[in-house]
Amino acid sequence: MAQATRPNSPGSLRRNAISTVGAVAIAMAFMGPATSVFFNTPPAVAGAGYALPLGIFMALVVCLLVASAIASFAHKIPAAGFAYTFNTQAFGKWGGFISGWILVLSYGMVGPMLFAAIGGFTSQFLHDQFKLEIPWWVLTIVFVAIVWAIAASGIQRSARTALIFLVLEVGVMMALFLTILGKGGAEGLHLGPFNPANSLNGVSGLGVAMLWGILMFVGFESAGTLGEEAAESKRSIPIALYLAAAIIGVFYVLSGYAGVIGFGKSHISDFVSDSGPWFTLGTRYWGSLAWIVALTVINSQFANLISGCSASIRVIFSMSREGIFPRSLARTDARGGPQLATGFYMLFSLVLALALGASIGGPFNVYAFCGTILGLGIVITYILINVALIVFYRRDHAQEFSIMRHGVFPVIASLLLLLPIYAQVWPVPAYPINLVPYILVAWVVIGVVYMYYITRQRPDVLDAMGRVWVDDQRPGVPGVAAGATSPTRT
Repeated sequence: MAQATRPNSPGSLRRNAISTVGAVAIAMAFMGPATSVFFNTPPAVAGAGYALPLGIFMALVVCLLVASAIASFAHKIPAAGFAYTFNTQAFGKWGGFISGWILVLSYGMVGPMLFAAIGGFTSQFLHDQFKLEIPWWVLTIVFVAIVWAIAASGIQRSARTALIFLVLEVGVMMALFLTILGKGGAEGLHLGPFNPANSLNGVSGLGVAMLWGILMFVGFESAGTLGEEAAESKRSIPIALYLAAAIIGVFYVLSGYAGVIGFGKSHISDFVSDSGPWFTLGTRYWGSLAWIVALTVINSQFANLISGCSASIRVIFSMSREGIFPRSLARTDARGGPQLATGFYMLFSLVLALALGASIGGPFNVYAFCGTILGLGIVITYILINVALIVFYRRDHAQEFSIMRHGVFPVIASLLLLLPIYAQVWPVPAYPINLVPYILVAWVVIGVVYMYYITRQRPDVLDAMGRVWVDDQRPGVPGVAAGATSPTRT
């Protein structure tokens, strides 16, 4: 029980707090289906053009392969640390630390990008619909306060809220897609959008679409951070991973197809140049009801924030529990909630969103900049997980090693993931997006220096890295590190 943990020491998350449905809801809401469609298809179509749905389909294939890898790990290691814990088990302390370090940067961008975007989008919506002038940063502060309150109330409340908003956003957007297809689009229905020859910029263009497509999927893997809170986690987490990726993946491919069909091949340049293509499509096919699309995007951003912040907080909690970050951030309350980690992440997100918004040209530039860091960092994390899976099963579970699932699938996924990395560095994107690869490299260098310091000065932290926290059957003990006592819980 959570009461066994003292509130002023690193603790454990609440066991059996959510069901499989709750885990699926959080993962799907983190993906932010309507938000992803609205914000990510424009830069994706700028690369792939009429072949947009093909690029998104390639991202779906990759993410299903990655889901297989994460599910294989989750079956053995149910931990909130996700890639950090998984890769520590496979690569050792250094490999696990660098994986967790990159994941922290990537997930760290979720809050700033979405709080800036929802503030900017809501401000624009209020102006367009009601002629109200409220600065985006004021609304961002309001949304931070609301999401903070929900996150602090526990993972169960977050899951229920996310599920409600998820159903609303998917339902509205599906209705728009089906309306476009039902009316035959601009030039009729056909399979041209799945022909790679229709990519606006060839292979590189498909790579751009894949990068933004993978960014659309970011969050399905967050089910892996719920390993300590989901009921029957070794079964429910793999199910949640596959369902989240598959269901929303089909939704995304359909969105890409409906989008390009809605504009038509001969007018695909209009899709590329349109600052609000889904508003255009909504007006064209729904007329005066187009405002519903804007409201749905705000709804999606809100659900995305609730789920994304929950996952980010749990990664911070896990690394703090082991001393990599201040252990105070791993304190939990009587209900097993990581309140200090929650407060830290909310304040960090607010400060960075406002600072970047003031320095790089407004909230939507914050979304693009932070989103690119998130996308590229997650791509690298996915590759590391795939390689780690091969090592982990081949070395520690050789009797269960499957050539296809633990060998071929991870290799194929890793090779496909190189394409969006290539697209990010060539051709060189405009400022400030061109800084993203250098930011990631600098972050890794800082991590290497910090890890060297830990190795030399804090060997106790080094010894604790990658502990696997699992259910313990002893009365009154909610969980300890596998194969170890629980020094961080005394």
